[in-house]
Amino acid sequence: MTEKNTNVKIFRKVVLSIGTFFALFFLLAFVPKIITDLSGEGHKPIPGREWEGQVMLAMFITYLVGYTIGWWWRLWGGIIIILASLIVSIPFAIIDENYGSLIFGIPQFVIGILYILLYRSEKLGSIESRTLRKE
Repeated sequence: MTEKNTNVKIFRKVVLSIGTFFALFFLLAFVPKIITDLSGEGHKPIPGREWEGQVMLAMFITYLVGYTIGWWWRLWGGIIIILASLIVSIPFAIIDENYGSLIFGIPQFVIGILYILLYRSEKLGSIESRTLRKE
């Protein structure tokens, strides 16, 4: 086993662990809210601000889809996770001029980039291993 393969394996474990940590964080943050909203016991949003909950729900679902897909197809998972970061950041920044949503957006963007870098590392590793076998 080459040092390059070991580095890719470590990088894979780190990226998937970070993605899992944030998935668990989002599950802990949003599932109770979704349950209370569905049961009718949740607080009513301020009139005209209903869109905030919808944006956060869309971000949550998009992140989980990207995270799940990212376990098998790193590139597509990374792209979808970056989309989730844009879903949460852009509406709040444009409509509300609220940049607090970047608390969710920036980590997701970084995770998406990490998934794409992992895809690239795995591709380069497989190309190098095929080249070494031919020699």
